[in-house]
Amino acid sequence: MADNGNNRSLIPQPPETAGGISFVRFAPRPPFDERLVLWRQQESTTAGSFRLLRQRLIERGDPRLVLCTSAGPSEGKTTLAVNLSLAYAELGKHRVLLIEAAFRGPVLGEVFGFKPPQGFAGQLARHRTHPNDPWVVVQIGTSQLFVLAAEPRCCPHCAALIAEDAQFCGMCGKGVQLGATAALDAVTYAAAVRRFRDAFDYLVVDAPCVLASGDVNLIQDTADAIVFATRKGASEASNLRRAIEQVAPAPVAAVALLED
Repeated sequence: MADNGNNRSLIPQPPETAGGISFVRFAPRPPFDERLVLWRQQESTTAGSFRLLRQRLIERGDPRLVLCTSAGPSEGKTTLAVNLSLAYAELGKHRVLLIEAAFRGPVLGEVFGFKPPQGFAGQLARHRTHPNDPWVVVQIGTSQLFVLAAEPRCCPHCAALIAEDAQFCGMCGKGVQLGATAALDAVTYAAAVRRFRDAFDYLVVDAPCVLASGDVNLIQDTADAIVFATRKGASEASNLRRAIEQVAPAPVAAVALLED
């Protein structure tokens, strides 16, 4: 995760429209997170596979909102969502919004190296009562990729990042209270998606994994296509079948196999 020095690279931009979207530009600096395959290994076979997935989706109905998920945790759904977003954005002619809807374990800010100026969970909560407020979205450099990341859990004493289930801060050693995870409000989320469809060409959602909770079922109806991530040597076929059954009849467009 970026430190305060990196966050000085967050540069506010004028709002696009009244009650619309405000952009904050972030200039990423190497070394890049290993999950950013299309940045770290641009010419690799793995990077080519994400580009191939992009093209297959375009050829087969061209879904404009792709929901990336997995049966369980640690199966690569964030890696899938990030690199699919980069693959769309590198075409250079489409504005792409990457949305983090997995509030229980947010990592997108960490992947790109910034702390969200306003997290998606907090913005959703605010829009329940102030629906005309502008959304705050981070633009990655001068690219066509935009990121709406959820808030990481931070120590209230020293602001260090801490794990979701941690009771003590590893940086300052002080105790931290286990708070409730931000709620994923389906109605407000759907309204946000409608606004984002008007402003962006493609939306890619890093969604909650399916079997850990019912969160993904709250938002799956907004998706044009669902892509499942699986990890070689870790994912179980029986869990994948259960997960696909749980999201039915939502359209599952592909299953991506990721290798370490």
